[in-house]
Amino acid sequence: MRVLNSPRAAIRAVLLSQVLLAGAIVWMDLRTNPGTAAPGLFSPPSDGPSVRPYRRDLRPAEPGAPAMRPMPSELEFEIADGAIRLSGQIAGGDADRFATWLDETRPAERLVWLDSSGGSVADALAIGRTIRAARMDTEVADGSVCLSACPYVLAGGVNRRASEGAVVGVHQHFFGKNTILPAFMAVRDVQRAQASVMDYLDEMGVDLRLMSYALRTPPEEIHILDADRLAEFALTNDSES
Repeated sequence: MRVLNSPRAAIRAVLLSQVLLAGAIVWMDLRTNPGTAAPGLFSPPSDGPSVRPYRRDLRPAEPGAPAMRPMPSELEFEIADGAIRLSGQIAGGDADRFATWLDETRPAERLVWLDSSGGSVADALAIGRTIRAARMDTEVADGSVCLSACPYVLAGGVNRRASEGAVVGVHQHFFGKNTILPAFMAVRDVQRAQASVMDYLDEMGVDLRLMSYALRTPPEEIHILDADRLAEFALTNDSES
């Protein structure tokens, strides 16, 4: 019996050792280098690559700090320092939540500060339109990020600004996988969604060349736009940007 069971026991031992080794590697990586999700995100594009790793659920704790902190799973709204703050990932339904919050709060503030890693494109467009309809301004302040779908919210401001220490970036849109529709119909839906983004940018007065940077950057990466590019595309239009 020992002879018959020894190969099986050896296989179990090998599998167990691989599991333990993988767990140890993950633990050591998280313990020694928690900032690998977005290294140098706050570094100026001139000091590093414009395209950098992207994680929607994490963000640097502060500029220059290697440690990461969780990005809220949905937008959080608050009034602070004379502005409306929108921070967190953009989740499905956040546009309706924001509209309801505005209706209930009726803030006197006309400036919206953004600190978001992005998320739902459809909700970002709706939030941007709500901001434009209310004639509000938008800004990405020092130490804040506006990534993925967030720049579309930024575009909604009448006056738009990104501070020198802010990070604004774009990449390919992810509209979700449809496992029911045939492939050709899924592609058609994605193209229709892309067209809706282009219509929105044109509506907001943003140069459509912004889309070329988004479409060439895969979802797991983010293309950081410097101040000159932001102004060139009219994603920012404040003279201090």
